[in-house]
Amino acid sequence: MRLKFREATVWKYSIIAISKIIEEASFRVNEDGVRLRAMDPSGVALVDFYIPRNAFYEYELTGEVNVGVNMNELAKVLRRARKGDELVLEVSQAGKLGVYFEGRGSRRFTLPSIELSYQEVPEISFNETFKCKLLPKLFKDVVKELEAISDSVELYVPANSDTLYFKAESEIAEAEIVFSGSSGALIEYESTGEARSKYTIDYLSDIATASQAAETLSIAFGVETPLKLVYELPSGGTLQFYVAPRTD
Repeated sequence: MRLKFREATVWKYSIIAISKIIEEASFRVNEDGVRLRAMDPSGVALVDFYIPRNAFYEYELTGEVNVGVNMNELAKVLRRARKGDELVLEVSQAGKLGVYFEGRGSRRFTLPSIELSYQEVPEISFNETFKCKLLPKLFKDVVKELEAISDSVELYVPANSDTLYFKAESEIAEAEIVFSGSSGALIEYESTGEARSKYTIDYLSDIATASQAAETLSIAFGVETPLKLVYELPSGGTLQFYVAPRTD
């Protein structure tokens, strides 16, 4: 297996975010592309990372390959990617994963593969009463401001509204940040009813690490439902997260 991708930093920020939630995972590489789909040990968050075959400008593959890796170790290597670097992923006959950066010179790293079966995670569906798109940096800034207030954040949208509220409160402080379609903060939105759910902010903070990998972020949720966050990566790739709601 040998794959070449033009923008190494897309993988850099995606894998760094995933590594904060998933310790070990297996990439499935086949004729469709590269996919990682896994649940975190606590069962609170699900990750779905997909890069289609046509996003790679070189794609040498025989059959299907599953590559198990320690995500923290892979993230350490990918942190070395610089703007303008191309990424090469290669599996040797010994089963090791080669991660190469080609830009101003060539830098090569090798990671041991881990014997892991590809984790079959069921699809998640729920009643999405509100969906929107916004700039990833806005989401990252909101999370950064609210995590200083509380360990949870409530997302709320009145019925059939274009306004998304982020709320956090503790015994000593409370905060509210508002985004709306009319103000231009929401690039797109669709509302079919009230939406209100609370989530652990640590997970949102980890997910927000991926903000530099994409130009747009989609958010969807309903009443006490999971939160669906989708980073739209270049060349048709996606990085999706589902976060379970808090019930306290």
